[in-house]
Amino acid sequence: MFGDSLLLDQMVVHIPRHYGEDDRGNDAWIEGDPVEVHGCSVQPLDSAEYLTSESDHIVSRWQFFGPQRMGLKATDLIEVDGEKYEVDGKPGLSRAVTPFLTHTSAVLKEFTG
Repeated sequence: MFGDSLLLDQMVVHIPRHYGEDDRGNDAWIEGDPVEVHGCSVQPLDSAEYLTSESDHIVSRWQFFGPQRMGLKATDLIEVDGEKYEVDGKPGLSRAVTPFLTHTSAVLKEFTG
């Protein structure tokens, strides 16, 4: 488990998802029960604005650090301060010589616009 760190002071909500059928038989992302996860940190990485004749949108990415046993998957969502972010790619388990430093890491993304 992550130790007490001033940098890992955020609580996030882990929302597991899988692809399946919704109530009407349509293919859709199905969200599981949200789980509060303490001892996390979400830090900004970068943003890019895409301007086209059809749309204007921004893709922002964030670095996520959390406990090692949270079971984060590439299809899941993380909610921070009321905003939902998608996991971007496969999360990793960063191992250390001591379990105190072992943690889950992932890049999160947000589409706006």
